[in-house]
Amino acid sequence: MGRIFRFAQRVVFGVRGVPWLGLSILAVLILSSALLGQTSQGSQAIVHLPTDWSHHHLLFSKPATAEQLKRVQQDPRYWQQFWRRSRATPPEAELDGALTPELQSDSRTTHAREKHKLKRDWSVNMGESATVGSGQYPGKFGFDVNSSSCANDYVVFNTGLAGSASQASIIAYNNLYSGCGETVPSSYFAYNTGGKITTSVTLSADGTQLAFVQAPTGGGAAELVLLTWATPGGAAGAPGPITTVSSPSSYRGCTAPCMTTITFKRTTGTDPTPTVLISAPFYDFSGSDTLYVGDDAGYLHQFTNVFISGTPVESTSTWSVEVGKTNLSSPVYDPTTGNVFVTAAYVESFNSGGQLAAVCATSTCAGVSNGVATTAIGTVTLSGVLGPATSGTVCHGNGSLGSGNDLRLDSPIVDPVAGRVYAFLGTDGNGNSAVVQFPTTVSATEFSARSCGTESTVGTGSTTGFNTPLFSGTFDNLYFTSSGSSPSGNLYVCGNTSGNPALYQVPITNNGIPTGGTLVLANLSTGATTCSPVTEVFNSPADWIFLSVEHLGTTASPVGCPMSAGCVMSFSVPTSSPGAPPTSTFATATESGGTSGIVIDNIVTQGSEIYFSTLTGSNAVQASQSGLE
Repeated sequence: MGRIFRFAQRVVFGVRGVPWLGLSILAVLILSSALLGQTSQGSQAIVHLPTDWSHHHLLFSKPATAEQLKRVQQDPRYWQQFWRRSRATPPEAELDGALTPELQSDSRTTHAREKHKLKRDWSVNMGESATVGSGQYPGKFGFDVNSSSCANDYVVFNTGLAGSASQASIIAYNNLYSGCGETVPSSYFAYNTGGKITTSVTLSADGTQLAFVQAPTGGGAAELVLLTWATPGGAAGAPGPITTVSSPSSYRGCTAPCMTTITFKRTTGTDPTPTVLISAPFYDFSGSDTLYVGDDAGYLHQFTNVFISGTPVESTSTWSVEVGKTNLSSPVYDPTTGNVFVTAAYVESFNSGGQLAAVCATSTCAGVSNGVATTAIGTVTLSGVLGPATSGTVCHGNGSLGSGNDLRLDSPIVDPVAGRVYAFLGTDGNGNSAVVQFPTTVSATEFSARSCGTESTVGTGSTTGFNTPLFSGTFDNLYFTSSGSSPSGNLYVCGNTSGNPALYQVPITNNGIPTGGTLVLANLSTGATTCSPVTEVFNSPADWIFLSVEHLGTTASPVGCPMSAGCVMSFSVPTSSPGAPPTSTFATATESGGTSGIVIDNIVTQGSEIYFSTLTGSNAVQASQSGLE
């Protein structure tokens, strides 16, 4: 079992320098136990910490007013972010008894410090050609926010392979840490779910359930799968048995391991057989028990009664909602405005620009004018065409650069506190890679129909025949800790998609972005290639960002990886403003074909790890992040 601790210290939040909320953390967590997935025993509590792809896209800057704080503290992702960014260990915390002295003293960091390498702690084969996928993420479950548990912490990977009797479609590992006494890692559970999973897995708040989308082995429309796991549960090449509950109405009481599937709603003529290649499901932790996911024909789907109670079902009265004509990104629900934000490739007359969409999902966003219509649940407000088009009205240039391609757009980043949403473009039609900032509030004067937002260019844009996506960037600690209602800090992104990838810093000043980002480090590869999304962690006193490139071409001087290999790398970014950006990588590691999105373990006194899969080479990987200090 993981460590049980009692929260004795009090946390005081400051609003404009004045203490506003003087509740003990225990009191806060008792009030929010159902939302946070907490198990309580009298005055003792275990607080779970799920981390999946969505925690990289719904992010919260520092609340500046009592009203902002009151609003965001209703969302469990705010508290989850709070715990990830806090290194304080409660004074009455007890160490997990399952950890050996080696892990408790964190002896594993020594070699990483000496060699300035990302130390690969373990790498396990998930099956031939297995991968989480470019721009997708594994999921990490921390049993307790302030300790590492060998038995109960796990990391889960979709394999991207069709499940069979000899191949798991989904697999999880525990005994993750070098100080665990058993095999490191150990297969925790692995199942053939009857399909192929190509997008990220979503975790329930208590970690006992998973939600993901799969293409069924026998063909047909995509399925949302809800799965309750149990151990022992098989291995990558020998999946464990699992019961498939034919009716979702029987899922809630099924005996684990068990799963059920819900076939996506078909729309005659325009979406007769929904498929999902790049959109991962987004679950609303705030109590609605609702999940959103996009499909490849441009429809946004809503499912209810997902993890908590009732019969899981797809909403069909207003939903599904047509947003675009082709692949949607993973959606992000904004709990403040009630909108779901999603990017859509714009495909019409062989143009492929891309648009940001706000889809009204709750009564919170209903009843306002978006400049064209009065919104209601299901109303889609589309931005202007953000990328290339050969004709018509576009936001950032009208030309052929990149038009005609199936433009892949990553999921936007949403900050409900700042009221801003960020879209990422591999090409804007005017020769640039770009980050575009919009307000999150839909109205005739803010995020309105056909509005263009504010563009900040980050290098050149990919052109016809070489459509390289610009995956999402990440904010630094300066952004998360800046004071005032308009945050300031930096957004780091790997840009220059038409040439050698380069690291850019997009300064954010009083909630605004400039017309162009600042080039930090060019030639992360001397061969044009794709970068992974960028991931950040503040591990006091340093602030770290991580990313990878799929190959190097020839060895680039700032990067210490071999020629022609994929490379994962870290950078130490400034923690004060102004501060000097990095002039080189801090640490690197060779990884076959580059990596998926990178998940970082919760910060604890024993150290932290990063998790990803290789894009080629078939491996799930853990590397030591704590050795980079």
